Amino acid sequence: MRLHPLAAACLAVLLCAALASCTRSEDTGEDTETPTGAAVNPDPEDADESSPPPGEPEEEWPYGTPVGWAAEPREADAVPGDDASETAEDEDGDEAEDEGDDGDAGEDGADQEGEEPTEHPGVTGGAAGETVTATDADTLAEHLGSDEPLVVEVEGDIDLDGTIQVGSDKTLLGAGEGAALTDGRLDVDGSTNVIVANVAMEADGTAIAVHGGAHHVWVDGSSFTGGDDDALVAVTDGADHVTLSWNHFVEAEAAVTIGSAEDDTGALRVSVHHNFFDGTTSRHPRARNAEHVHVFNNYFRDNPEYGVSSAQGSKVLVEGNYFERTPLSVSSEDDEPGDVVTRDNLLIDSEQPELRGQVPDPPYAYELDDTVSVPDLVTERAGAL
Repeated sequence: MRLHPLAAACLAVLLCAALASCTRSEDTGEDTETPTGAAVNPDPEDADESSPPPGEPEEEWPYGTPVGWAAEPREADAVPGDDASETAEDEDGDEAEDEGDDGDAGEDGADQEGEEPTEHPGVTGGAAGETVTATDADTLAEHLGSDEPLVVEVEGDIDLDGTIQVGSDKTLLGAGEGAALTDGRLDVDGSTNVIVANVAMEADGTAIAVHGGAHHVWVDGSSFTGGDDDALVAVTDGADHVTLSWNHFVEAEAAVTIGSAEDDTGALRVSVHHNFFDGTTSRHPRARNAEHVHVFNNYFRDNPEYGVSSAQGSKVLVEGNYFERTPLSVSSEDDEPGDVVTRDNLLIDSEQPELRGQVPDPPYAYELDDTVSVPDLVTERAGAL
């Protein structure tokens, strides 16, 4: 059974206090290297090795640590689509006055006097709130649509029967084995600070849609299947600071799409790492009008059309991935190409990538796992329980 983050933190403090006055006992087993961006549900036998030294508080939530764009702070008005960066207009096209003239700070932290906006911190989900349980679609929709921070644990199979809106400051977590969502989608429309972890989703279309300027969204350790011709995970319409990690995509025509032909430039900064693209046909991801997409340490296996695509001016960095029987590993597309840089990838029965332009390194810290080890790491840990 997993502990609630607050309970885990308190327990860690008590343990650290006790250990501070004692010398650390010698290890009796061989050390195991922890891969970048630990997935949900780490092996309990590895817990001691990943614990902080005595006297240091536990800072990580119990289900892993976000790596990539979702963990990066961002200025409140840094991306088009944020309320803080756009002036509302009324139906006649005239500028509408903001409510409240007292100069107090608004929702994004910038006041009415033009002061510098505050930063949105990295993703934490609903860790600041209570933990609740959902066993049916109505309860799930009520919890995810509430205003307060919440950790929502899903038990058993839930037929969504349509679209469920996910509000800001929420963690949706599959509780143990067998947590599954079917026949619908999770819609992250303009929300901030959202985590989805350890759920299995089967959808007739898109399973998770992140759009409307939503930012700081982390989808981790989950399984996706279905989708028909739609991408199982879609990050579009000005969404930003998103990480997709340790997920398993299978039996689908399209896995992940980032951006669209209608997207403006300046947003769509997404990290895609340690995912298992298992026989899925294409879009792993396909990026369009994306400011920066970082694709690293993923396992591509038997993808008949292509692995990664950069189009319409996107900037995509592809590194440390293992491509196996993926005929075209990386493409910059012909009609409206994007920039793409590759390095340290391993190709097995896959063509050399098509390169174009330059792509900057991401601003965040990360460590690549050895490309040769990626299939074992990813197949062992990616996906929901």
